[in-house]
Amino acid sequence: MCYFLAMNFQNYTFSSAFPRAANYRHGKNSTVCESSPSYHSFPYRERHLQCLWADPRLRPVNLSTTDGEPIEVEHPGDWNLEAGPDFLNAILRIGRERRRVGGDLEIHIHPADWKQHGHTHDPRYRNVRFHVVFFPGLEIPGLLQIPLQKLLSTDPHFSFENIDTTAYPYSIPHGNFPLKPMHPDQKTEWLESAGEERLRLKTERLALAIQTKSPDQVLWEELLAALGYKNNKAPFRRLAALFPLARIPAAAETPDETYALLLGLSGLLPKNPDPDWSIKTRMFVRTLWDFWWKKNNDLSEFSFNWSDWSLSGIRPANHPVRRLMAAAYYAFRIQSIPQNAELLSSFPINFWTTHISWKRECSPTSLVGEARAHAMITNILVPFRAAIGETKLTLQNLPTEPSNSIIRQTAHTLFGPDHSPKVYRSALARQGLIQVFHDYLVSHRLNELTDLV
Repeated sequence: MCYFLAMNFQNYTFSSAFPRAANYRHGKNSTVCESSPSYHSFPYRERHLQCLWADPRLRPVNLSTTDGEPIEVEHPGDWNLEAGPDFLNAILRIGRERRRVGGDLEIHIHPADWKQHGHTHDPRYRNVRFHVVFFPGLEIPGLLQIPLQKLLSTDPHFSFENIDTTAYPYSIPHGNFPLKPMHPDQKTEWLESAGEERLRLKTERLALAIQTKSPDQVLWEELLAALGYKNNKAPFRRLAALFPLARIPAAAETPDETYALLLGLSGLLPKNPDPDWSIKTRMFVRTLWDFWWKKNNDLSEFSFNWSDWSLSGIRPANHPVRRLMAAAYYAFRIQSIPQNAELLSSFPINFWTTHISWKRECSPTSLVGEARAHAMITNILVPFRAAIGETKLTLQNLPTEPSNSIIRQTAHTLFGPDHSPKVYRSALARQGLIQVFHDYLVSHRLNELTDLV
C-alpha cells in the first residue's frame, strides 16, 4: 500500500475528507471548539484529563508542581457536574514537609486556557487553588500548577485511548429539549455534520500516531483495541504495542503460529488440560504449547497475567481467547483490510470458528460479528484511510451501527421523547449524536445549542 505521509500536520485539517465537519465546528455554536481541541496541540478533550484525575488507577503517583515540589493527593475533590471548577474541595499534600492545602481544582489542556475561558474574574472560581494542566507553561498567580505531559509521556502503559469517558460521572440534563423545534431535515444535516467532525477528530489522532509509528502498526493497535471491546480495550492495545506487527514475520509464519504467540503473551493459554475437554481441544492446546514454549524465553518479559484481563460476565463469543484468533489473521491481512473491509469478518474454518469455548463446539460462525465489523469500518478504517491521505470517502454509505444508550439518551435530550428515530438512522447521524454527547451533555452545556433553532 502506498501511504500518503508528506503532509503539513499543522495545517492539514482533513477538511477535504470531511467537508461538513466545519459546519458543526464553526457554526452558530462556536463554543464547541473548547471541547473539540486543536489536533496539533492535544487531540483529546479536557474530559479525558478530568477522568484521569478522578480515577486513582489512572492518575500518576509522582505528581509535582511546576517548581518540582512533590504532591500527594489526599482527596482529588468532588467532581462538579455543574458550572464552575471541575473539582470542589480537593486536598493535596505539598512539598517534602507535606503541608496540607485545600481548595477547588480546575483542569485545562494549556495553562493559558484559564484566561481564555474567562475564569480570572468569575466569582465561581475564587476558591480555586490547584491548576492541573497537560502542557506546562506560564503559571497563573495564586494557583499551584500541576503539569502532566512529562509524567504521562514517559509511562509505557498509559494511553488516553484507553480512557472510557462515558464510564465516569456526567450530568444528565433535564428541561426544554433545545432542538425539538428544529425541522427534521435540519436535525439530520446537523447531526451528520457532527458525525463528520467525530470522524475528523479520529483521523487527526491516527495521523498524529503515524508521525511516530508506521501506518501498519497504528492500524494493528487500533484493530486489536476494537477486538477488546469496552472491558479489554486497554490490554489488547498494550499487547499490540508490546508485540508489534513488524516483529511477527520473524516469530511466526502462519496465523495459527501467531495465535499461539498472542495467546501465550496474553497469559490466557491454559496451563493444564480440563477433564471435560474433547480430544480435539486437547490436541489444539497441545499444538499451541508446542510452538509457544520454543518462544517463551524470548518473549516472557512481555507476558501478561490473567489478572490483566476483565473476564467476568463476558459472553463466550466475545472472550479474548477467541478474539485473539481474529487478531492473528489480521496480522497477515493488514495491507489489504483498508481496501477490503470484508476481511474484518471473513475467516477460514479453524478451531474457534467451530467452538464457542474450550468445552463447547458450535456451528461454524465468524470470529467477528457483523455489528462489530461495521463499527470497525466506521471508527477505524474510514479515519485511517483519511489519515494516510485519501480524500474521496463514501461517507453516505457507511454501515449503520446498532443504537446504544448514549445515542438514545442524546436524541431524547435534544429532540424530546416523541422524536422520530428516522432523524438519526444514518451512520453519520449516529456518530453525530455520540459527538454531541461528549461536547454538550457530559459538560452540561445544552443551553449553548438554543441559537441553532
